[in-house]
Order: sequence, then C-alpha cells, then structure tokens
Amino acid sequence: MRFRRLFFFMVFLVAAQVATAQISVDFIPAISGTTLDGLMNVRINNFGQKRTVKLQVTVSFEDEVSSVQMVEIRTSAFDVYPGTNIVPPSILKTSQVKIGTSEPARFLQQNGYFPSGQYSYDYKVFSATTQEVLVDQNFVHELQPPAPLNLIEPFDKDEVCEHRPLLSWQPHIPMTAGTMYQVVLVEVKNKQNGIEALQYNLPIVNQRNISANLLMYPAVARELEKDKKYAWQVTAYQGNTVLNRSEVWTFNMKCADSIVESKPELSYRDIEDLAKGNFYLAEGRLNFVLVNSYAEQPLQYSISCLTDPKIKVKNLPQRKLSRGKNKIDIELSENRAFRNDYSYMLTVVMPNGQIKNLRFVYKEKR
Repeated sequence: MRFRRLFFFMVFLVAAQVATAQISVDFIPAISGTTLDGLMNVRINNFGQKRTVKLQVTVSFEDEVSSVQMVEIRTSAFDVYPGTNIVPPSILKTSQVKIGTSEPARFLQQNGYFPSGQYSYDYKVFSATTQEVLVDQNFVHELQPPAPLNLIEPFDKDEVCEHRPLLSWQPHIPMTAGTMYQVVLVEVKNKQNGIEALQYNLPIVNQRNISANLLMYPAVARELEKDKKYAWQVTAYQGNTVLNRSEVWTFNMKCADSIVESKPELSYRDIEDLAKGNFYLAEGRLNFVLVNSYAEQPLQYSISCLTDPKIKVKNLPQRKLSRGKNKIDIELSENRAFRNDYSYMLTVVMPNGQIKNLRFVYKEKR
C-alpha cells in the first residue's frame, strides 16, 4: 500500500513537471523592460496542445536592502497555440494594471518608462481553468540611462564641399547585441527646418541595417548639390524596437570659389575588416580615412609585409587622430621596407580597442 502511494505520487510529480515544461517565456529586459508598454512584448512558447491561459507580470525595483513593487499586470484569458505566441493586443485593453506608490513607481506612472536601477521581472502563466501555475520565470536586469545618440560629421550647421560625404555618429550606449542603425538624409526646402524636412521630403538617403557607426555615402544615391541645405538623422533599433534616436542636424553644401585644386584629389580608402575583400594600391604613399568617436589622441598603427614576413617595417611617421573623420596620409617611398609589387597589411588599433585592417600592394611612384 505504501509502495502504491509512493508510485502514484511520483507519477503525479513527473506529470506536473512535464506540464510545466510545456510552457516557457521569452523576454528581453534590455529591449522591452524599459517602458510600461514594453512589458507585454513577450513570447510564450507552447510545446504542448492548445491552452487557455492568463498572464501575470510583476516588476520590482531592487536595491541593496529591499525590493519595492513597481507594477503588476494581470491579463484576461487568451489562447496559446503550439509554437511561439505573442500576447494579443486586444487583451491589453482588459488587463488590470496596478502601479505601486513608491517614488520610482510614481516616476513610472508619470513618464511611462522605468528610471535607471536594478529590476526583477516576474512572469507567471496560469491555466485559465484550473488556476495552476504553468510557468514562473524571473528575469533580472540593470537598466542604465541611454547616452544620447550624438552625430559626429557632417557637423551641425557646417559647410561641406564633398558631394558624397562620409556620415558618422557615436555608437548607441549601452551597447545592445543586434543593434542596427538607420540613416535618413533629405534636402531642406525653402522656409523649412530640419525636422520638417525629414517628415515631409523624399529621402535622398534612407539606409537601414547598418551595423557600424558610420556610412560611406551610398553609390546608388544621387550626389549632393552645391548651394543646397540638407538635414540628417540616425536611429538605433533592434528588430522593430527603436532604442535611440539622434537630434536632427543640418549642413550646407558649399564650396568656396577661391579654392583651386593644384593637383588631383588623393584617393582615400575606408578602413574595414578584410571580410569584404578590401584591396588597395598604394603608389608611394598610403591614404586612408577613419572615424574617431573619442577625444584627440595619437594614431596607433603598424604595417607588416605579407610577401616576405622577414621584412620588418620600422620608423613609421607619427599621426594624430582628431575627433570625427580623419584623412591620414603616410609617405612610404622613403622607407626601404617597401618594395615594388609587395603586399602589406596595415593594422590600426582604434581608441575603443577594436582592430581595423587594410591590405594593400605597394607601387613605386611613376
């Protein structure tokens, strides 16, 4: 008799574990845990049959000595089907939302987003018929105030003389995996400001899915015209969620008439990793461009010979990095380490520790 009771208890325990394991919750606090509306941006994975469930979300503010409840949300019943489910938008209208009385909770109620701090996000999925807890998952995350997404170049109200300028900005902070950028550039018509131009004018550049914090002017976009004004803005996003958005800056396309080019414009190559098969022909000198998002500092770089690794490249000239876009010229013809038709690798250590490379073939000056 005792063995039979133990047997049925073990069967019941295994069945309960299997039922619980059939439901899981996916939630990303770094993306969706910053605002009150974002708490419902959750995915419920159902590995079993169709169920009718309810969802309870409790968010607490954690400090060193206590935990203060910020908000509790209870939804009405909705169905979850086998596979991945989202919370139906119509359910939100009938949900019960209870906001706490603490100072952080009042801030949330007034502004709609959570102040910086440590938070606990508790997600419980109940059976709508038996009230059984199908899953109880907790997520802990520290919210940091996002730094402004600052543009770098072209500078606000600047005058440029490049028909296809390089566009650069500071990266989104705090860094979030999977962050992409969108750059929009438009012409500013008469009696418009930059914000109006971005809202109403057809974009000249509207580039998405940019992983770096710079954009070489797209070859398919028409070049900028002299004596015209332009506005641009950068948006950081992940998926369909906007993480940050820069101010709107404007600049003028204007070339001084007094400037006369006495020699052809040097060809500059952007520093990129060799995954894209970068290749450069350096005729006596190396000309490249890179963007520095940090304070002015010396350029850290080295050059190695790929054709003959025994050749050591020394006595390279010192260069400084200013903030923004830098056009770097390095004279090679006076250094005996450079030999005609030999391949070399330029390695640059960026201020944030990132390594950039540029492969090139050295050619003697004609």
